[in-house]
Amino acid sequence: MKKQLTYLFAAVTCIFFISSCASLTGFEEGRVLGEGNSELMVSGNFTRVPDLFDDEDLGGDSLSTAISFPNIEVSFKRGITDKLDVGLRASTNLNASTYLKYQLVGDNTSSFALSPGFEAGTVLGLAYNVGVPVYVTYYPAEAVAVNLTPRFMYQFITGAETSGASYLGGNFGLMFGKKNKFGIDIGYYNVGSTITGDGGGQSLVTVGIGGKFRFGDFDSSPKEERRTSKSDKKSRKRGKRGKKKRN
Repeated sequence: MKKQLTYLFAAVTCIFFISSCASLTGFEEGRVLGEGNSELMVSGNFTRVPDLFDDEDLGGDSLSTAISFPNIEVSFKRGITDKLDVGLRASTNLNASTYLKYQLVGDNTSSFALSPGFEAGTVLGLAYNVGVPVYVTYYPAEAVAVNLTPRFMYQFITGAETSGASYLGGNFGLMFGKKNKFGIDIGYYNVGSTITGDGGGQSLVTVGIGGKFRFGDFDSSPKEERRTSKSDKKSRKRGKRGKKKRN
């Protein structure tokens, strides 16, 4: 009876992980939005997840026993400061998460930008995942973004110390547009499972198309805005002085 319950728990765990895979999509850029600006992102993705219980295929071509499924993801983020973005994300994988990124290199007009981030999510309170991505983007033109996002993520089931999976890999994508953008994203991850004792060798692949819709003032950089505000203040002071002299 105990052995049967163990197999039943393993089967339920496998199904749970497959249907509620952690969010491993890309579409994020190295640039942040800027204080007071917002962005809505919608993407359709296709994911191939390895069967973590296939003992015969461990160390081999895990895609031959992978399970494929589509999913839709929606995220909303807002610029808290000129360097920090905070967002929320939800998908039909039943995963909901929050994330942030802080821009260390470049600004919102530079051709190269880099922002480390942090993300944490849950699946109906039954499983949790934490991840550390690094968003790197090169802009060969203002309307073209080449994204590379290396990432490590770990997911575990509540109350099951031996049931977890680690994801190590990254995403590559292209985005086109200035304020509103559309593009593609491809992700590849090596998956290790503590359920089977497999330290790695399994492959997860995700492919998606998506669009980002921005709200706010993206026409000028924060530095330009500061210069403009300073010049406006000086003009107002000169105007006041002129009025006093006339009077």
